[in-house]
Amino acid sequence: MGLRARHEVTQGPMKTEHVIFLIHPCCYEKFGPDAIRRDNLYLFVERERETKQRWLAALAERPANTLLVQLGGPEYLREAAVGYLGEAAVLYPRSPFPENEDLAEYYRRLASEFRAHVSTHSLKFDAGAVTSELWGESFEGCVPGYGGAFAQYLGLRLPPRMRFEMTVYDSRFLYGARRWESIPIQNCDVEAWLFECHDGTGAAIFQSRLRAQWIDRRRVCLRLDDRRHQVCTKLGHTLWPPQPWTKGKPEGVHDYSMALSECTDRWVRSVGAAIDEFREVIRTARVTEAGANGSG
Repeated sequence: MGLRARHEVTQGPMKTEHVIFLIHPCCYEKFGPDAIRRDNLYLFVERERETKQRWLAALAERPANTLLVQLGGPEYLREAAVGYLGEAAVLYPRSPFPENEDLAEYYRRLASEFRAHVSTHSLKFDAGAVTSELWGESFEGCVPGYGGAFAQYLGLRLPPRMRFEMTVYDSRFLYGARRWESIPIQNCDVEAWLFECHDGTGAAIFQSRLRAQWIDRRRVCLRLDDRRHQVCTKLGHTLWPPQPWTKGKPEGVHDYSMALSECTDRWVRSVGAAIDEFREVIRTARVTEAGANGSG
């Protein structure tokens, strides 16, 4: 019996025990060959193609207590999800983005539409007990940005689980990464993702799990070595240290901090330290409320 059929014979309201947030899928499908060649997007197009197949395969295997929230992306993907999960188990938000670009207002609209869907389909939804996970594009930006927003504005108690293999990233240096892991930061919902890149260097990024990251003013505080560490954008542009280390220049360890709202485009890189040493730097990061002392 197919998953859709299983939904149809279920008696009574569906109890939603798990939510998949699929954020902005299939961004690269709109680009033609000329644009792909001009901007050298081949890597991302291929990653998207492979990841979409994982999305579809996973949806085909999901139990009947899963609700998929697809924020944007092609209608054919939504229709495929409905075929696997049933109409009640798929939400495709259509709330307009505010003309004044007020993110908090947009998050409220999305949360309201989510609750309306739950009510319309008589779903049983317990924000204190439901589990969830994050898929989509991009791993650094929209997925944690909207993932944390949904968690905050829906009042989820359990942090969504980031599924890196279910995302498309923006940072070319992640291509061919040897390994990766998530590192919870103590006493908060923030999670760091640590990668050992193909050349042995390290890369780490910090993500909010229960707060809307783009408006999250908490700060991540670290101790960074100006010879062994760098902070860069996802395009690889160096932000710190302000001057490159050169041979003979004294090596220094400095306090560095950045707002979580900035972290969707800030990577901490390890260019002169073993991955185990770098892991300790990331693991001992602190998260403070806005206004706490820090530099960066």
